[in-house]
Amino acid sequence: MNKSGIIILNKPKGLTTNHLIQKLKRKLNVKKIGHAGTLDPLATGVVICLINNGTKLSDYFLNENKAYEVTMKLFQATDTYDSDGSIIEEQEPFKIEQEQVEKVIAKFNGLAYEQEPPMYSAIKIDGKKLYEYARENQVVKVNKRLIKINSLSLDKYENNEISMTVYCSKGTYIRSLIVDIAKELNTIAHVTSLNRIESGNFIIKNSVNIENCEESNLIKMFDAIKMADYEIVELDDTLNVEHGKKIEVIAEKNIVFISNKSKELIACYERENGNVFKCKRGGLNI
Repeated sequence: MNKSGIIILNKPKGLTTNHLIQKLKRKLNVKKIGHAGTLDPLATGVVICLINNGTKLSDYFLNENKAYEVTMKLFQATDTYDSDGSIIEEQEPFKIEQEQVEKVIAKFNGLAYEQEPPMYSAIKIDGKKLYEYARENQVVKVNKRLIKINSLSLDKYENNEISMTVYCSKGTYIRSLIVDIAKELNTIAHVTSLNRIESGNFIIKNSVNIENCEESNLIKMFDAIKMADYEIVELDDTLNVEHGKKIEVIAEKNIVFISNKSKELIACYERENGNVFKCKRGGLNI
């Protein structure tokens, strides 16, 4: 397939994100493929797959907010913060009232804080992924990251399990959030299920399973950027844009995509001053 754009897949449990997109690459005979946000093997849900020139749009989809449905199991901790890991600590269960759970959830609702990523993650330090250090039992310093929990709501609390829906900023680790919530409840916990239901404006009901995915599921680059609420300016003459030169356009936002009248994305531009824009990312069509 020579077309470019994105495909919204619903990742099944048990696959790595890379394994998933490689399966898609073989199935559709794609030349170049990428994705806009990793999901843990345990997790299911929305993965934005970037096809051919669509891989050049990675940063613009990575920066979007995310939404998840998550279930945490109390009184048991694992090394990976989820049920794929080994149990490292257990507590005798004690009674936690639903009112207490609700108070803690309310504390995190709308909270921006410095979150510590889990050691079992793909973050790189000195060119090496954290999970590689963890597997070698090496301790490394991990910088906390500022994230925001835009919305957190309780869905169910029973049998020592708490199910919630989370809307959060990019870079949020739900596994770490669950550990932080457990600390506020004076206990330990780990994730037993995680489902990404939204990535930016792309939602799970519009996703497709890898088994049913076809070329017709491709969303063209112009349409994908429009769906992501980026501003697009169509020009009759795109010669200056194709050469990466500064241009003057009237636009509401500071970041705009430039296309020709055939709705082919050419480049991404950012405002320099007034109506003058400079090239931020060119060659989107080549």
